[in-house]
Amino acid sequence: MGNPFQLQACLRISKEDIPSLLEIGKKYSFTKNEHRLYQIEVPMDLRDENWNAYGRCVVAEYTLGNNKTIGTYVMVKIFDEEQCEQVTKAFVSDEEVSAILADIK
Repeated sequence: MGNPFQLQACLRISKEDIPSLLEIGKKYSFTKNEHRLYQIEVPMDLRDENWNAYGRCVVAEYTLGNNKTIGTYVMVKIFDEEQCEQVTKAFVSDEEVSAILADIK
């Protein structure tokens, strides 16, 4: 029996759950399926389900239970259109990392 937690490096939520007008310093809520671990007050990307970047946020608090993670985040930087595009393009997927690491012997 393994540990049922996933350590998260970014906050990835559905596009429909990302407010159309994000504000720096404002708290927003999120809910994720499964138990996830986030660093508290450490800047991370806010991304949608297609890995598009919107800005940097910090997770302020979260709780785990009933196979869900419920929490709040605060925006600390909102990307302009060019920054969104650059950060989104710089993303490296798990599949790309796995392929690179598989070739290392």
